[in-house]
Amino acid sequence: MKKKLTMIGAGSGFTITTAKELAVHELFSGWEFCMMDISTDNMNVMLKKIKPILDQAQWKIKVTVTTSLQEALDGCDYVISSCEPLRYINWAKDLEIPERYGVYQVKGENGGPGGIIHGMRNISMFEKILKEMATRCPHAWLMNFTNPMSILCTYFKNYSKIKALGFCHQVHGSFGVIAEMIGMEPGELEVVSAGVNHLNWLFDVRKKGTGKSCMDEFLGKVRKSKYWKKRFKNIPEQNFTLEALNTFNMYPIGYDDHIIEYMPFFWEKSEWKKHGVHALTEFYKGLAKQTFREVKKQQLLGAEYDKPPFPRDNDHPYYAEKPCQVIVALETNTPTYFDAINIKNNGAVTNLPADVILDVPGIAIGGEVRSIHVGELPPGPLEICRRQTVLHEMIVKATVEGDESLVVQTLCLTPYVHSVTQAKNIWKAYKKEFIEYLPAFK
Repeated sequence: MKKKLTMIGAGSGFTITTAKELAVHELFSGWEFCMMDISTDNMNVMLKKIKPILDQAQWKIKVTVTTSLQEALDGCDYVISSCEPLRYINWAKDLEIPERYGVYQVKGENGGPGGIIHGMRNISMFEKILKEMATRCPHAWLMNFTNPMSILCTYFKNYSKIKALGFCHQVHGSFGVIAEMIGMEPGELEVVSAGVNHLNWLFDVRKKGTGKSCMDEFLGKVRKSKYWKKRFKNIPEQNFTLEALNTFNMYPIGYDDHIIEYMPFFWEKSEWKKHGVHALTEFYKGLAKQTFREVKKQQLLGAEYDKPPFPRDNDHPYYAEKPCQVIVALETNTPTYFDAINIKNNGAVTNLPADVILDVPGIAIGGEVRSIHVGELPPGPLEICRRQTVLHEMIVKATVEGDESLVVQTLCLTPYVHSVTQAKNIWKAYKKEFIEYLPAFK
C-alpha cells in the first residue's frame, strides 16, 4: 500500500531538501508527496524547483498541491512542517519591542524575550495543525523544522498524542562547515553532543572510521584558525564561540548568532561595534520588503548572488536533511543513528530531567526514535541548558492556558531581562502587538 507524505509550508526551502531525499531513497516509489501552503505563489515557485529533481528519480513520485490543511492531512502517514506567518516582519518586532525597555538582543529566534513570543505565536499555529492531525491522521508522525524548536517540541510532548520529532541543520550542518574550515571534508568529523536546540555542547569528536577521540587536535585547530578569530563576509561568525569555549572549557555548537540567544553575557552592548555585532532588526526588515522570488533567488541560485564559500558543495550527501532518512529507518525497521534530534532526554544527559526536550543523538529502531546516552554536563553548560528547559515548560503552559502571570514569570527568568518592570512592559507591548496570534489571551 502506497503512502502519503505531506509538507506543510511547501513554499520553504526545506521542500527542496525533502525532494532531493525522495529522489534518493527507492522506498518512496509510488508515494504521494502533498505540498501544502497558504500561498499559491510561493508553492508554485517551489513546484518548479523540485520538478527537475523528482524527474531525475528512477521511480515515480506523485506530487499533489493544495492550500487546504484538511485536504493535505487526510490519510497522511508523515507530516513535515516548515511554516509560520509573516516571519521576518514579526522577527523584527520581536527585537524592537524589548529594546524600548532596555533589553537588547542580536537575534531572538529561540532564546530571550524574542524567542518566547516567537514560541507563543507558533504554539497557537500548531494547535490547529495538531487538532487536524488528531482527526485526519492520528497515527502519522510530525517531523518539524519550525522554530523555536525546543519550545514547540515541548508543546507537542505536553499537549498532544501525535508522535513528533524536531529536526535542525545546526549540528551536522555546522560541523560539515567547520570541518571544511579546518581543512577537512564534510562528514570526516563525527560528533557527540547534547544541549538545547541551537546550543549543543561538544562532548567528543572523532575522525570517521577511527575509534579514537581527536578532541585535542580539533580544539587546537579551532584556536589557531582565522575563522574563529576574525569576522569574514558571508561566513558564519564564531568569534564568540571561541570566547565561550575558553570561558566554559567546552565547545558550543551553533555559530555565534545561535548560541548568543541563550547567552546575554556574551559582550556588553557598548562592545558590539568593536566586535562587528549588531541586532538583526534592520536585516529582517529588509528581507520582509523583498518578494518571495527575490529571497529565493539569493538563497537558491548560483555564485552571482554572493554564494558563501562554505559549504563548497551544498549537494554533498553529508548535508542532507534527516526526516526522510528517519522515515526510511521506521518503514524498513533498519536501526539508524542520527547525531542530533529533538526528543525527550530520557537519560541522554544524566544530570537533566528525563522528560525535558533536548537536542541529542538518537537511534531509530523498533518503530521509535530513542535518545542515546551522552553523559553529564559540567556546571556552567548544565545551568544554561537547565534554565532554558524550565523556561520552555513554563511558556508552553502559559500560552495554552492563557496565564499572563506565568508569561511575566518566564520573562523575569529569561537571562536577558533584569527587572520585573522590564518583564511586565515587554509582555504588555508584545500582547498588544501580537494578540491576533494569541487566542488564549483575548
